[in-house]
Amino acid sequence: MAKIKTVELASLVPVKKERKLSARQIALMKRESEYEKAINKLEQGNALAFEPTDEKLPTLRASLQRVIGRNERAAELHFAILGGVAYVALEPIPGARRSRQAKKLG
Repeated sequence: MAKIKTVELASLVPVKKERKLSARQIALMKRESEYEKAINKLEQGNALAFEPTDEKLPTLRASLQRVIGRNERAAELHFAILGGVAYVALEPIPGARRSRQAKKLG
């Protein structure tokens, strides 16, 4: 015969373990927080130049695209890569390719 007892449903919920962040995740968070701070300080008439030092250009591009996507001014920001340097500005970047939407309008 089985032992029968009453159990609260809340006690059956599995406890989620807190995992440590990997070194790669910590580096990503640190890098993106620096980019966010710089982009938030960006003013009209200026552009930010992000020159890759210890990271490769595709990594820089992916990080900047994530940061720009989360930014409250994402619709106003322009992003381009010219000569291996990434630029972010509040107005169109000279020498950058125009977006599809801009080509249709103009």
